[in-house]
Amino acid sequence: MRSTRTIVSLFSVALLASIAVPSSALAAETDLIAHLNGSSVYPAASGRSEYESDSDGRDLEVTVTNVIRLAGKRVTVYVSTHKVGTMLVSSTGRAHREWDTERGQAVPAASVGSPVKVRTSSGTLVVLGKYHLDPDN
Repeated sequence: MRSTRTIVSLFSVALLASIAVPSSALAAETDLIAHLNGSSVYPAASGRSEYESDSDGRDLEVTVTNVIRLAGKRVTVYVSTHKVGTMLVSSTGRAHREWDTERGQAVPAASVGSPVKVRTSSGTLVVLGKYHLDPDN
């Protein structure tokens, strides 16, 4: 009887060891959002940024609205003091862009409390916010 238990125990251990757990299931996923508020120069401006990080890479999405004065101009996105890139403001005063490391684009690491800023080409602050955990994830 004792040898039967030993064989069953060894079989159970071998079976558990053979089950592969994908590395993505072990990696921590981070989902952050930031509500972007207008600066004193652009008080009507607003926006949103979403940041995702997992074992496959990092993804950043930024949207700014109500900046009709900047139509046709480029604005620059910064995350945690790192310049991410630029967005073109449409004729309706909206700018939107996504960056993804899986597409070979640079996306800096961010965490809760990391600042997100959008500035004009001359450095004037348009909107700013800070990342917090996404309550929907």
